[in-house]
Amino acid sequence: MNLQNRLKAIQPVVVVLILAIFLRAWAVSLLPEDFDEPTYLQVGFDYAHAIQAGNFNAVIDYPGVIEHPAFVKLLYAGAVLALAKTASWTNAFYASRAISAFFGVIAVALIAVMLDPLAAGMLAVQTLAVKYTSQVYLEAVPSAMTVLAVLAFLRVKKDKANRWLWISAAALGVATASKYTYIPVIVIVLGYLAIFEKKLKWYRLLAYSAVALGIFLVMDISLWHDPIHRLYQSLFFHVQYAQGAHVQEAAYPWYQPFIWIFTSSPASWHPTVFFYYGFDGGISILAVLGIGREFKERRWLVVWLSFGVLFLLIWPTKWPQYALTVVPALCMMGSGTLRWIWNWVREQESYWEYFRNLLPTAGKWLWISLAAFILFLASIYLSAAIRLAVGRVGWSNLSTHDSFLPGNAVHAILPLDGGRMVVATNKGVAFWTPPLTTDQIGQWVIYNHRNSGLADDQVLSVARDSSGNYWFGTASGVSEYQGAQNWTSYHAAQLHLPGEYIISIAAGADGRVFAGSLDGAAQWDGSAWTSLPPVEGETVFSLAVEGNSTWIGTTAGAGDYDVQSGAWKLYPTAYAVKDILVDSSGVVWAATSGGGLARLVGDSWSYFTTLNGDLPSNNINQVAEIEPGTLWIATSLSTDAGGTPVTFDGKKWHAFTKDNSGASGAEPLVIVRSTTGQVWIGTATQGIDIYKLGR
Repeated sequence: MNLQNRLKAIQPVVVVLILAIFLRAWAVSLLPEDFDEPTYLQVGFDYAHAIQAGNFNAVIDYPGVIEHPAFVKLLYAGAVLALAKTASWTNAFYASRAISAFFGVIAVALIAVMLDPLAAGMLAVQTLAVKYTSQVYLEAVPSAMTVLAVLAFLRVKKDKANRWLWISAAALGVATASKYTYIPVIVIVLGYLAIFEKKLKWYRLLAYSAVALGIFLVMDISLWHDPIHRLYQSLFFHVQYAQGAHVQEAAYPWYQPFIWIFTSSPASWHPTVFFYYGFDGGISILAVLGIGREFKERRWLVVWLSFGVLFLLIWPTKWPQYALTVVPALCMMGSGTLRWIWNWVREQESYWEYFRNLLPTAGKWLWISLAAFILFLASIYLSAAIRLAVGRVGWSNLSTHDSFLPGNAVHAILPLDGGRMVVATNKGVAFWTPPLTTDQIGQWVIYNHRNSGLADDQVLSVARDSSGNYWFGTASGVSEYQGAQNWTSYHAAQLHLPGEYIISIAAGADGRVFAGSLDGAAQWDGSAWTSLPPVEGETVFSLAVEGNSTWIGTTAGAGDYDVQSGAWKLYPTAYAVKDILVDSSGVVWAATSGGGLARLVGDSWSYFTTLNGDLPSNNINQVAEIEPGTLWIATSLSTDAGGTPVTFDGKKWHAFTKDNSGASGAEPLVIVRSTTGQVWIGTATQGIDIYKLGR
């Protein structure tokens, strides 16, 4: 083959690779953070920190995410180590996505070079493949390695061992050390090829298996200290998980795999990413139409597709990424059918000449100008989209649509140790415990007035006293929860207040509990409630306990109540005080309804507003010190629904909008920091926005 023919043969391979690289780079940049990505990336950080400390046993004995082998997670750790001091959450996130995309392109390249550029082109655009090989998931490496294992085995000569046999064995070992769900199908395909087509002797099969097993054991370092027991734990976890709450909650039907492979679901999930909508259904239909022909010409492909689909139907877990086990086979079979159709059309056209005179012709400059214009528009769109995608990293959301959160109006959140949270909503209280692994959901315990002693489903505030008891301010009084279904509720008569609509509640270190209502405030001394002396502005929106002082926010300003003297000192404001914060430096801040953010200086207030600060609104629901010196401010719009969380470090302001972050845009009511370094933002209509600090 001369140079000109070689270049002509390489051209389709180059085009397909450029297409695969572009689509995966686009997906890496624009796909929103998916469910499992934070977990796998966190494992990468944990591995990297252990390696930096020289504690390799901590990597081998890592207790989390035991359901999957370690190899791909080690690659993500490598990204963190390579970034060194610049390894922020965002940088590591995109570096890890780039690793996945690299192996996604490798799978396309292997098919293009070793088999068929047309099949590779189908894999390049298949939306499931693009999505799950462009995220911090475990799919890209085993998908590429299973392709290599099969295509290399095709080059093994009958009853002979050559280098391709050992390349295939090594690829199988790496795939096994990456994710177990790819193995059952590929082992069947390789077994069919070895026994029925290549007719390998038993000792060659044994050597092949030994090489694959050896590579697997070397790559999956989590098995090094206790291989049999840990392998059993990992595999048995999948059996248990398939029967678990997360799978049952999804409630996918037995035929769900057909939906994944015959529709371009990622295109409907992410229309800004998959601008071409997707060809998954067409590829799968072409593959099915070619089963008869492939059974005669490439029976191993029919074996791959048949056993792959059978595995997907039998296995109870129906997540869309599992379909990647059969996607390469679909693309190879689909390309065969499409090529057959094309050859048939060419034969008809050469005889009948249907289309020769119908197709228009255009000069090259027209096409060059059109391409330049499209490239210009794409560059503008991509630059804006990339900024948005970077801003969304580290954000997630909990709502009634995707969790057991009882209500989407979240009025208060109380952080507990271990990342646990108590969430007060308009439909009861939720005690949430975070999941231990990526394939689990958090544990939810829900209390309402029907299944507990909670006074009312509308829970407006929550606090925990020095004895560990929980106190809830509700629309029908105060409810105390001491655990073990031990509830006590206090209404207007016991509270010694005119009304029992409790907006705010706070607990002091001395065991006292304070409750604020529409008609004043009351305190609990451990045995009974007494009302606090009247203060100007009877509605108590907020409470903050600091030593012997109890701060309240009212319609007339902020009041400081001295518990020992029983005296008030009022600091008037022009607007109602919705929240009070005494920060780590002892500075008192007030969130006002219309006056912006107020800071107490001496006996007077200084204000940050939309005029002298970058606040999107002067209506503020809460102010919280999430990190020392950094305030998070919950702002709401004056006339429309919605709002914006804002940060302020004393000099710089930053608003988290729908255009630059993953914030939902719903009105933020409460902002707290979890003990695991997350910011939880309770909203009025969209549940909880969650932001990972240090991203």
